[in-house]
Amino acid sequence: MSQTLTKVSFIPRFFGAFGQFFKYLSNGDYAARCLAVGQGEKLAFEVEPNVITEEVEVIREIEVAAPALASVNTDGALQLLQLLQQEARFIDFVQESIDAYSDEEVGAAARQIHAGSSKVLAQNFTLEVVNPAPENTSVTIPADYDAQQIKLEGRVEGTGPYSGNLIHSGWQVTDIRLPQVSQTQSLSILAPAEVEV
Repeated sequence: MSQTLTKVSFIPRFFGAFGQFFKYLSNGDYAARCLAVGQGEKLAFEVEPNVITEEVEVIREIEVAAPALASVNTDGALQLLQLLQQEARFIDFVQESIDAYSDEEVGAAARQIHAGSSKVLAQNFTLEVVNPAPENTSVTIPADYDAQQIKLEGRVEGTGPYSGNLIHSGWQVTDIRLPQVSQTQSLSILAPAEVEV
């Protein structure tokens, strides 16, 4: 209790009784309150607060840091960009603003880029899914799962194992067949300028 009642001495009670009489007589709400107190009901500040305790399970959020590379093979990255430009004109597409083109025109260009990019991937990489289960099916993830291979989303509670719905199977590279290049000085030229004479 943060507040207590102070007893009233006789003289204030004597004169106050007349005022309370008329107030009791003229105010039904006040009379009801006085009647409730007279029957032993306590005022709000006299009642001990009802403390409610509830156990709340801690929700653990898992953040996986992006892998840090000890070294960067820029030759491989430039070679891949060259192949995507040659087969799909990929750089032309992403470097050009498409705001002025209609959805139909962008869709037609995307079809060519899709075909060329698929060819580059098929010729130079072997790709496999990380989780072979069909998408939109229920899967169980063990507690000691590899966070680089599996990303948990939603409310991750406890330490696992976890049950959830597979929303994407993931991709991993199992073989790389990029052609060997002996002269790497010119790899920064992704596509030569073309001049018609």
